[in-house]
Amino acid sequence: MGMNGLSMVAAIGVLALAGASAAEAAPAAAPVIGRTFQESRPGPIVRQTAPAGAPNILVWVIDDMGFGQLGSYGGLIETPNIDRVAQRGLRYTNYHTTPICSASRAALLTGRNSHRVHIGGHSAIAVGFPGQDALVPRAAGTVAENMRQSGYVTYAIGKWDHLPQADASAAGPFTYWPSGQGFDRYYGFLAFDSDNFRPTLWADHQPVDLPPRADYHLSADMADKAIDWIGTRDATDPHRPFLMYWATGAVHAPHHAPQRWRDHYKGRFDAGWDVAAQRILDRQKQLGLVPADMALPPRPAGMKPWAELSRGEQKLFARQMEAFAAQLSHADEQFGRILDALEARGELDNTIVVVTADNGASAEGAPAGTFSEHYFANAYFATLEENLRRYDDWGGPSTYPHYAMGWAVAGNTPFRFYKQTAYEGGTRVPLILSWPKGIAARGELRGQYQHVTDLAPTILDAAGIAPAATVNGERQMSFDGVSMAYSFAAPAAPSRHPVQYYEMYGNRSIYANGWKAVVPHRLDVWDFMNQPAFGDANWELYDLASDPGEQHDLAAAQPRKLMEMRRLFDREAKANNVFPLTNTSDAWGTVRKVLAADMARRGNLWRYRGASARIPEALAPPVQSNSFTIETKLDLTAGADGTIAAIGGRYGGFALFLREGRPVFAYRGLDMVLSEVAADRALRRGPATLVLHFERRSDSDAFVRLTADGVELASGPIKGALPRLSFSPGETFDLGRDTGTGPLADGRTSGVFEGRIDAIDVRIGTPAPR
Repeated sequence: MGMNGLSMVAAIGVLALAGASAAEAAPAAAPVIGRTFQESRPGPIVRQTAPAGAPNILVWVIDDMGFGQLGSYGGLIETPNIDRVAQRGLRYTNYHTTPICSASRAALLTGRNSHRVHIGGHSAIAVGFPGQDALVPRAAGTVAENMRQSGYVTYAIGKWDHLPQADASAAGPFTYWPSGQGFDRYYGFLAFDSDNFRPTLWADHQPVDLPPRADYHLSADMADKAIDWIGTRDATDPHRPFLMYWATGAVHAPHHAPQRWRDHYKGRFDAGWDVAAQRILDRQKQLGLVPADMALPPRPAGMKPWAELSRGEQKLFARQMEAFAAQLSHADEQFGRILDALEARGELDNTIVVVTADNGASAEGAPAGTFSEHYFANAYFATLEENLRRYDDWGGPSTYPHYAMGWAVAGNTPFRFYKQTAYEGGTRVPLILSWPKGIAARGELRGQYQHVTDLAPTILDAAGIAPAATVNGERQMSFDGVSMAYSFAAPAAPSRHPVQYYEMYGNRSIYANGWKAVVPHRLDVWDFMNQPAFGDANWELYDLASDPGEQHDLAAAQPRKLMEMRRLFDREAKANNVFPLTNTSDAWGTVRKVLAADMARRGNLWRYRGASARIPEALAPPVQSNSFTIETKLDLTAGADGTIAAIGGRYGGFALFLREGRPVFAYRGLDMVLSEVAADRALRRGPATLVLHFERRSDSDAFVRLTADGVELASGPIKGALPRLSFSPGETFDLGRDTGTGPLADGRTSGVFEGRIDAIDVRIGTPAPR
């Protein structure tokens, strides 16, 4: 194209933008349509635009953060940038979420109750009931889709785990990805957690190939992407408002942080969780966040007083909290870079900034914490000795750690219990909201009862956008949440959210106008295989107006009130797809049955024609917990090194590969013990049939044989903690390369396969030949 053509394209672009600007400034003149152009008059090209002066929206969802962990909520961790937002706006002291991540995120984005939009629990263990199948209805259009239809550009960065796990591949379908839920752009991970040093990321629908970098951290990468996307609007209309959903992996396990931040907190938590909780409570009282007579709740079962711990336990547990604090402060530092970028552009005052969490602090690390979240996710519980072996690099790349439950209890001060429970500690979290151009209040508190479903209606209300009657071609369900805008200028206004149910794998409660009834169904939330019986005999009753810490059970004193609350729970549960009540063990059992049916349908055979990558474990052959055989047809004419098949990574996984032409099988157990079985001679150039036989004998023992063209090349044992459920939520099954970390030292992979893979058959349950 010559200069005249380029000039014409540029002119058309300018005219289109000018038309849009003119349409904002004055009513558009209708085009006159004649038979020919000479007989007609064009009108301006009009696009849907946001209301004049509409604010930007920046929502930071912090993962697994308790009520008492931010500086502005009395916490002991340095969060100056979050505190800066609090000083410019409002802090809500009576805001609640669901007790788990997937459900809260679905409720936040849709403005509807989580079971009603089919994500009552976690999408990783979806079950075929309306409240648990992880298929968000098209009639529950998100706040993002509403805003996109109204002229906003919409971005999602970070964690996106509320989708069917089988959809998390490059094959789609993409209905439940961010692009199918109203977001123009996406950069992040599709799992409940992520390695922060070597994450498995997606850009829109494409895998991201991150080169290894010593100074890489996911939170910093997410901030870079946010700043970049905010700036890209300069290419068209820099005043076009944006909605950005920024959902960090922090502070969900793994508690990964750069060394400088881990060093910063050394020794800061040596006094222990009991002292920390009291300090937090004292600060909360000084800040006016809680009543002056509030007391700390009793310790839950399994949590020892700090003074009764051994020296080794105290040393380890203090280090665990240092890593958590380092991760939160580092994430706050990255968030501050986004705020600075907006301020430099002159946009911060007209940006609604929301900082909140998806649930309370997590006790999933069990009483002792764990060096690897994947370990406990497979029902292995780390001993003190196992954890202490990783003490020096706790929070660094060789660990995937979670702190002990005692720190979650302290982090939820002054409320009881933690994530996954229906007590206040599982659901009452910080909510900070600032908008200097639209909210006059600075540094004030609001005590109205609010819920995560209120955020979508609030954002639309503040932006001047009426909820669309039709989204995704479907008439929309009503919101369950209500706009919180009434509270912006009215600290004493009565709450407009009078009733709210909670349910998460049997833990359940109901709130109504200051009263709350709750069932402590499953409090050892780290044990996913526990299957307590469902019953109604242990309901508790609290008057939150006088007892916000749920310390004085009134069930025996007020049985009629309790019965009223139980009936209300049943009514809300039936209206919102809550029934049937389901244990995590029930859900896992159903997932296994579905997998068994899929294996039977396939004849236990998965067949691949050549290399493939980024296959999530939900779609991969179930090699994690079974005996299996991998038979590969290779052409080694062009080369003889690299990965043939791999799954998982440096915290648990395996790779079958060629090293200098020699077949090698490397297996890293969930206890991070590495076993290797290697042939002592190379394969010949040309076609070859390489077979791996893996015989699983127990949860800690397997035996491997490698054959080529019918000849045994090597055999040997595999020792370590073998998965009972999965290797990793984020790492994938790959053929011909390993797209994540590898099982080799320092997370190295075995590289891209240099030859050609003609076929790979994976057969489950085939015994190794004797």
